[in-house]
Amino acid sequence: MAASAISRQISSLEHELDCVLLERRSDGVALTPAGERLRAHGIKIYAQIQLVRSDIDELRAVHRGSIRLATVEGITENYLPQIMTEFGEIYKDVSFEIRVASRDGIVDALDRYETEIGFVYDFTSHPTVDVIAHYLQPLHAFVPRGHPLAGGQRIRLRELLDFDHVLPDASFGISQLVNRIAKKERATVSPKVTGNTLQFLRRFAILNAAVVFMPVQAAYSDIRDGLLVPVNLDCDAFEHRKLSIAVRRQRDLSPATLLFSQFARDRFDAWQELDRVALAQARTRSWTA
Repeated sequence: MAASAISRQISSLEHELDCVLLERRSDGVALTPAGERLRAHGIKIYAQIQLVRSDIDELRAVHRGSIRLATVEGITENYLPQIMTEFGEIYKDVSFEIRVASRDGIVDALDRYETEIGFVYDFTSHPTVDVIAHYLQPLHAFVPRGHPLAGGQRIRLRELLDFDHVLPDASFGISQLVNRIAKKERATVSPKVTGNTLQFLRRFAILNAAVVFMPVQAAYSDIRDGLLVPVNLDCDAFEHRKLSIAVRRQRDLSPATLLFSQFARDRFDAWQELDRVALAQARTRSWTA
């Protein structure tokens, strides 16, 4: 659209609402407080329009539409693409829109109606977010083969952190959990590298003989190929970590989104068992004790 056309529409809207929506400055524009409120309402209205479209499609007995997902990176290598593929083979007219974010970013996206379903680690509580299912995904420490800790000797986190290690940035639940337990054990967390992508951290750890923290899901290929070996870590707090399916409280989901959330939940048990088997096989193959 031409800038002049957009400007006329905004001016018309400001006249109708009797307020200023944009601050016009020499370096561009910014939303006023009234503009921010209008934007928040607009996001909710858009979500409701999408729901109306999906409901009309449902009347035609057609499962179609776009499902918006926000997910942690840890399930993007195996679980999520696999179940999306299976779902797409059944409901061929459904499309997906996906964003990968940290736990905090996903909760914010749900809160602001920017996504319909969130796959999130370490969720505790939020006033506008509900959890509909959990998938047990313990956090593990991994090292490259040939590392001094690759043989299966038992070690505590305090001792483990004396070795070179890498961590996601502070917005990740992994980093928050490691730092919380390290503080209790009076250990120092000094990662050689921090970053916002687990794939990079895995690759760096392999090349630099460093410890990397992640669930089995996030490292299937490297575990299967023997590039990463689980550490025999004595840390109960890591064992109870969960992946959750979260939705916006008091938000009506489209029929396709409801179908997919149920589809994903129904496959949690099977994938939890796959994680367990993959970890057991890696331990059997690598640990000498």
